[in-house]
Amino acid sequence: MSVHGRIAPPEGHGEVLCDPPYADWAGLVLANRVSVQDWPDTLRSLRAEACADVLEAADAYSRARGIADLVDKDAARPIVMTGHQPELYHPGVWVKDFLLDLLASEVDAAAIDLVVDTDKASALSLGIPRLGPPVDVQTATLAPEAVGSFCQASVPDEAARAAFRVEGVRALSELPAPALAHHFESFCDAIDEAAAVADDRADLMTIARRVFESAAGSAYLELPVSHMARMPSFGRFAESIVAEAERFRSSMNAALGGYRERTATRSAAQPFPDLEAEGDLVELPFWLLRDGRRERVWAHAAGGLHAGEGEDRQPVWMPGDTGAVEGLSAHRWVLAPKALTLTLFARLFASDLFIHGTGGGRYDRVTDAVIRTYYGVEPPRYVVASMTLLLPLGAHVATAEEVSALTRALHRLEHNPDAMLDEVEFDDDDEYLAARALAEEKTALVEAIGQPDADRKRIGTRIREVNASLAELLEPVAADLRLRLDRARSAHDAAEVLMDRTYAYCLWDPREVMDKVRWPRHPARG
Repeated sequence: MSVHGRIAPPEGHGEVLCDPPYADWAGLVLANRVSVQDWPDTLRSLRAEACADVLEAADAYSRARGIADLVDKDAARPIVMTGHQPELYHPGVWVKDFLLDLLASEVDAAAIDLVVDTDKASALSLGIPRLGPPVDVQTATLAPEAVGSFCQASVPDEAARAAFRVEGVRALSELPAPALAHHFESFCDAIDEAAAVADDRADLMTIARRVFESAAGSAYLELPVSHMARMPSFGRFAESIVAEAERFRSSMNAALGGYRERTATRSAAQPFPDLEAEGDLVELPFWLLRDGRRERVWAHAAGGLHAGEGEDRQPVWMPGDTGAVEGLSAHRWVLAPKALTLTLFARLFASDLFIHGTGGGRYDRVTDAVIRTYYGVEPPRYVVASMTLLLPLGAHVATAEEVSALTRALHRLEHNPDAMLDEVEFDDDDEYLAARALAEEKTALVEAIGQPDADRKRIGTRIREVNASLAELLEPVAADLRLRLDRARSAHDAAEVLMDRTYAYCLWDPREVMDKVRWPRHPARG
């Protein structure tokens, strides 16, 4: 399957998806590095600076938090990357970090996980299935949704963390899998440890995740996007787009239009909204993080940047002695990339191979088009990875086929009971002989009613009487079928909850994920 096709996540428990196959990834690292040699000098210069910057920034962040440190700081080494928001995401996202770690060890690369702490801070909640009846999902919440981004949101206090632990353990203890509560409590211990040193919500979740997965021996680096956005090379990148805001807007909007047409996407907000233009202002593919808010940013035709919406929009930087990024940083504000701009910078300038999930693998086709039209180079290849882990609940999950088969059987029993006699076990011979006699009589009646001189009214009445007598004899069978059908329908309806692959990573042992990544040595499902 092409890496640019629509890729479905794996269905079976423990399956790891790599597209293209993992065995091809090392070759893509080399191919992407070779392709850079054909780029214009300005792009190659920015790329060299960005690679050096991300190594330094990731090492500084990771070392300061006791996560990992970069032994070999040679900026000429390959860099492999992945990234995600600092949420309680599922193992399909988590596995990218383990594959990142494995690939880096095999190609002697530096491995960096981008923590997308500049996105809006969604609620940190853990969904936990309840076996019912009815089967549903209950929620333990660590922190509610915040107004700003993850890096602007505060660390949950001790009371919130304790309540999260208590509610999670209570709900998990109702399930027939004690290991789930054990893993969750280990994660809660990691959160408490991280809370003692974390600066913000993203910091908390990043440190806690790395403490939790330390048993797996992972050694990759972490780099929050808010830290990356302060790098000098990122400033050069951002300011080059500000200087040609209208050309970038045209390239991005054309790429979005092409994507929507190819995929028959009707929503103008998918996969991202178009960049707008209003009078002398052109919207930029960045957010401004300031004063606990995340705002849209606009380039003015006369120079300078504006932020906000409508009448509340105001200048935030004017050309002068400093560049836009440096000028904003002086106020402790951050010019943060939106999704497309983030992966564009990471893939084009800051790494040699980027590992996407299945969602990112779709939308980055838009990024490819922007790279071709705006920068005039062929985009580096990326890869897609995911995995499926299902909770060990031991519950029966009925398939649609099972429900359909029981429905058909009940319909036959109710409308053509004589055809079901060979499939029914009777309690005694007398019942069987009575049912067989009625079935034979019905066969004769059906044949008789078709004769030209038949008394159809009388025969029809008798057929209905025979069917009623058969139905009465077979009622225990029908009752059992109805009960089995009700149970199968309930089990099928519960499958969405019980077989959900998106329960949070903190319910699994990280060593299980590492084992599934490493054995077989090169996971692949193309």
